[in-house]
Amino acid sequence: MKKSNTTPFIAWTLLVSMLLWFGSCKNSDDAVTPSAASVQGDWKIVSYKIDPGVDFLGTGTKSNDLLTLYKAFPGGDDIIACLTTTIITFNSNGKITGKSGPKCTASGDKGPIEDNSTWKLDGNKLTITTGTDVSIYDTTLGGNTLKLVTQEMEDFDGDGKKENYMITIELTKA
Repeated sequence: MKKSNTTPFIAWTLLVSMLLWFGSCKNSDDAVTPSAASVQGDWKIVSYKIDPGVDFLGTGTKSNDLLTLYKAFPGGDDIIACLTTTIITFNSNGKITGKSGPKCTASGDKGPIEDNSTWKLDGNKLTITTGTDVSIYDTTLGGNTLKLVTQEMEDFDGDGKKENYMITIELTKA
């Protein structure tokens, strides 16, 4: 098995974090398809998962929890603090704004907010557009928790083949 290089992983996860700044609800029976009005407002990331899990550290142990995984990297606590303290605002005019958490500035990392992004909800599909990048998420809402799920094709295991991964982000009302 190839030993993974952490620099591309960190760069990729920061990029994905910029695109995937939404949260998901806990698996509960009251999860529903949200309305645009229920998505509007301020949100914070509380969970960031990948399935199937990946052995990013080359230890033989796969992990699904990307927030916990960040702790293993230099500056990981700042990345986690940046992601979980940033406020993401879905405005009623379809624009996304927000406020980066304090560790985003302190660590020099850009927070997960991309200027000039827009959002649109169609049924349970939330579309986020940033420039020419379009991301579509299956979306549910349970209580104050918004769950966003998308699929990505990546070569996380370094075998030269892209595999399908389910990425789930959970946010709670800020």
